[in-house]
Amino acid sequence: MSIKTDTVNTIVGQEIPRVLASREEALAAVAALCERIAARAEQTEKNRSVPEETIRELTDAGLFGIVTPRMGGGSELGFATLLEVQSEIASACASTGWVYGVLAGHTWLVALFSEKAQAEVFADPRALVASLIRFGGEAPERVEGGFRWRGGRGRFCSGIDHSQWVLLGGTVTEDDGTAEQWYLLVHRSEVEIVDDWHAVGLKGTGSKSIVIKDAFIPEHRAVRFADLGAGRAPGAELHMGGLYRLAYDSVWPLSLAGAVIGAARGALEEFTAATSRRLESLPPLLQASNGPALARLAKAAAQIDAMAGLLRSDALQSDNASEGTVYTPLDKARRSRNLAFAAQQLRASVNDLYESAGGSGVYTSAAIQRWWRDVNAAASHVAFTWDLASVAYGRQATGIGALSGAGTGPAVRS
Repeated sequence: MSIKTDTVNTIVGQEIPRVLASREEALAAVAALCERIAARAEQTEKNRSVPEETIRELTDAGLFGIVTPRMGGGSELGFATLLEVQSEIASACASTGWVYGVLAGHTWLVALFSEKAQAEVFADPRALVASLIRFGGEAPERVEGGFRWRGGRGRFCSGIDHSQWVLLGGTVTEDDGTAEQWYLLVHRSEVEIVDDWHAVGLKGTGSKSIVIKDAFIPEHRAVRFADLGAGRAPGAELHMGGLYRLAYDSVWPLSLAGAVIGAARGALEEFTAATSRRLESLPPLLQASNGPALARLAKAAAQIDAMAGLLRSDALQSDNASEGTVYTPLDKARRSRNLAFAAQQLRASVNDLYESAGGSGVYTSAAIQRWWRDVNAAASHVAFTWDLASVAYGRQATGIGALSGAGTGPAVRS
């Protein structure tokens, strides 16, 4: 499988997305878009979905292809670059940053499916993929040649408005009575969107519910979670990069974390600008009395820089993993701990800034309140739950291991 990508070529009348050569090129590409993304932030929130214009610009710039394998038409630059790019986007608009990370990250997952499934998705170099890792309702059934799914339903399908495919996780009862968790790749035409995304934060992510009434999923569009977790998924050997042979739960959901970093930075920039405007008109003695606000600013800046560094370190470790790298249960627990810790520290930094903003921050016209809502919504994702991640790490660190029945599959929603 090989898909030629060149910005001067077209497929069915559409320009093929740019292929980015380096991290620096990716950061330059996103910097060129951030002003326009920020200008659409209110529209994004009002429409409860990222504007198609923004999706088109991100696609044209090649930014959705950062962790797409080269043979699938992507740049294969890795998760550290994805984290940085997502942070930049989210610092302009948190909802856009969230959707970007979700859709861009899923191309890495598609690269773990069979060659035939990858060819179907990557045949359209502009195709985007949404996901619900735990899809509820009726369970899929094994049938001849694949799976039949009737009556499936799930919430929080971020970016589904812009997707041509969706990855859905479900438990299948095999003929011998055993239960096996599978990840199934379903075409968007098989999915019905339920327009129910009315949220307090990340309003523009369009994280709507979806329903499958009756869909057939062929065998080649299915992969066992057990194989994903062991780093032996069908598509792993098709790609040169070791990143595609890492265990699923040692990498995911790095592609979500940049949204929290970027939104926290957006809040800090807004607070800094507002504080500067307020203090510059005051006499020195009154400026001095505002020391606590400046101290909060400094603390938040330090927290954001530290957490960004922590997560970038983990992302680089994945990107640079040598062939055959296997993460121990303690390694995986540490990485989950870092994700949750970072998200909650970022949430705390923004809550501190919002508290210091005082009464002016409660107006819906105040920019700081949107950042506050968005960061708190993002940090509520189950992957960032400190109560879960901290206990799981503690059990591994002390040697008592995971709880019986735990770790049977990903507990992550998108």
